[in-house]
Amino acid sequence: MTIKLYDTKPYETEFIAQVLSCSSFEKGYDIILDQTLFFPEEGGQTCDKGVLNDIDVFDVQIQNGIVHHYTKSKVEGMVHGKIDWAHRYSNMQNHSGEHVLSGVVHALYGFNNSGFHLSDTEITTDYDGFLTKEQIQEVERRANQIILENYPITSAYPENVADLVYRSKKEIKEAIRIVTIENVDVCACCAPHVRSTAEIGMIKIVKSMKFKKGVRLFFVCGQKAYQDYLVKHNQCATISNLLSSPVEEISNNVSRILQDVYVLKQKLSALKKETINQKAKFITSKEIQCVFEEDLDKQTQQYYFNLLNQNATKHAYLFVKIEEGYRFMIGSKEDANALLAPLKDKFIVRGGGKDHFVQGTILASQEEIEKIINKNGV
Repeated sequence: MTIKLYDTKPYETEFIAQVLSCSSFEKGYDIILDQTLFFPEEGGQTCDKGVLNDIDVFDVQIQNGIVHHYTKSKVEGMVHGKIDWAHRYSNMQNHSGEHVLSGVVHALYGFNNSGFHLSDTEITTDYDGFLTKEQIQEVERRANQIILENYPITSAYPENVADLVYRSKKEIKEAIRIVTIENVDVCACCAPHVRSTAEIGMIKIVKSMKFKKGVRLFFVCGQKAYQDYLVKHNQCATISNLLSSPVEEISNNVSRILQDVYVLKQKLSALKKETINQKAKFITSKEIQCVFEEDLDKQTQQYYFNLLNQNATKHAYLFVKIEEGYRFMIGSKEDANALLAPLKDKFIVRGGGKDHFVQGTILASQEEIEKIINKNGV
């Protein structure tokens, strides 16, 4: 068993340890120490980052109570370990934040935490019941109030666990470590935590979604919450300047602009449709209709294609230029997929359809497409 220094000394960043074994494997070396500050990937949380004798530790895992440190170089004898404190503290803030959220959700609505994931890019927590938008706002408000009230956070291995009421997402067979947030939450947890709710800084729920039979909340705490605010504040300020609008009125002005754009698109679509109607006067019936256009939306393309297809005794092709290649519609009185096959053999084509109609996109030039169509006599 590795002595888990992170259990009792979560705020320390450096330690000395004896290498018990150093074995090579396909990705580098597997280092086992007699003691460590490195928290392994466990309990839904990613592992600590850091170095052993200035050698990067790229992964940390735990198996049967033994912590494995993975490096690219061999490490032997007595080692000096150092963890990345900024990464560790961010994880502590966010994991403690999850305990606050879960305590509040259970107290207010009776739902239990059914999953937790803490990585460098995303933090989520799952609950076994659905929360409305208003309920999520209340959870966030109450969680931040708890942060301001500065409740202590403690961890211990109590002897009489059977006498405790605590939450746990899985059955635990070894000694149980209990993390307690006074008046908020009591939970079995293996991870390092901050000393008090004030150190969490703040909690911001950034997104929610239905998950299984409940809800998944995406959230950030502390430094991550500040970075999230900074990005969104800068975006709002930029949009405000572009619109010459106060930040408080951005959403209303954007809605107005989107409505104006919709009206203009409708007018443009009507003009394009009228242009197609003028072109249609010159469409004569023939075996194969093959047309290339520069600028048609999907609705107008479908309208034009129907006119071409009605005046084709065998096949109709309509290609509309897009950023890369063309958006196509192909119809046939026989087999449209057979017309698409030689194009798929030669170019990158996405799409398909039924016997008499296929559509999609093709990455090719007009000259290349016409060459294949003419070559196959279709």
